[in-house]
Amino acid sequence: MAVKTILSYPQASHILTAQSEALAVNESQTDEIVLDLKDTLRATPNGVGLAAPQIGYLKRIFVLNKDYISNDLAEDSLFLKTKDQMLVFINPKIITQKGEVFEEEGCLSVPGEFIKIKRAKQIKVRAYNELGMQFYEKFKGLASRAIQQEIDHLNGILILNYTQGAG
Repeated sequence: MAVKTILSYPQASHILTAQSEALAVNESQTDEIVLDLKDTLRATPNGVGLAAPQIGYLKRIFVLNKDYISNDLAEDSLFLKTKDQMLVFINPKIITQKGEVFEEEGCLSVPGEFIKIKRAKQIKVRAYNELGMQFYEKFKGLASRAIQQEIDHLNGILILNYTQGAG
């Protein structure tokens, strides 16, 4: 649809720190949000993931760029079989977590900031794709951290929250 402006903190803090609403897969706005997220992430250098609130939609959806995370996908991953470089997660939920990793993260909505954040090393996620099909998938490495950060966005949490003891 369109490349959108990625909202930045603190200018858009009222949106970036708000809780997102669940998205009905057959909701009329779903296709528009998916296309806007894909187009915007595709046009963003070094963009691993992008959540709907970052482009002004308070809906529980995000996309990941497969170019950055393909090495962190399981051999039997559904995502390795898809030709689309943008992976869509609608109403995602982390259902299991294993291990810990403490690494520096950046965020497209907090340009120039890099903060060390403790995340789960491995996660299993339940979500829906843009076709409305539910999936369960395991992730590790950068994919795991990116998904956790995008889910934070859906919950109104920014990387800056981790410097303040929240998150």
